[in-house]
Amino acid sequence: MEETKKEKAQDELSEEIKKMVKKPEFLDEKNEFSPILRTYADKSHKTEEDGWNLVTRKIVEVLPLYLTDGIITCSLEKIDQLEQCREAAYNQEEELTISPGDNFPNIKFPTFYPYLDFILRAGPVDICHLKKYFKVEGTMKLHKAKIRFREARVQNVTGTILVAVKISLCKGDYPVKLHEFDKKIEVA
Repeated sequence: MEETKKEKAQDELSEEIKKMVKKPEFLDEKNEFSPILRTYADKSHKTEEDGWNLVTRKIVEVLPLYLTDGIITCSLEKIDQLEQCREAAYNQEEELTISPGDNFPNIKFPTFYPYLDFILRAGPVDICHLKKYFKVEGTMKLHKAKIRFREARVQNVTGTILVAVKISLCKGDYPVKLHEFDKKIEVA
């Protein structure tokens, strides 16, 4: 059951990433991937557009996995630090479950930087390698969710969370905003 909810969350985030790769903001950053696109075109005798399709397909397949894991992991860390949660779980030796009410604060999760490796190989040799980092920042709010504690530490969050996420492409010393979205996600 847990895996099904995680897969559903990843599918929902995949839809957002599909929207992102079609936006002008993302398409304007095509040059950031040009080393891999040129090498792919030269070595495979195909077009750079074929290479671009492979790059965007990999982004749509892999980035949602990193987003799901990153949002949940970073949010759990922040929940563990909230004063309301520490007070509720203080001196609890048994398992404690909290169902946050409407006054429970939005949680700004720590910014994280997932990356994707784009590697072209000829047999066992890497002929081109490009690593691209994305910056992910945002907030989450527990909505019809429960926090489970054990010995004053968060064990997990189950139910529905509302996330507001901003994804940027790290380009040199500054990130370029690619996409923003608000989404309900089921977590287990």
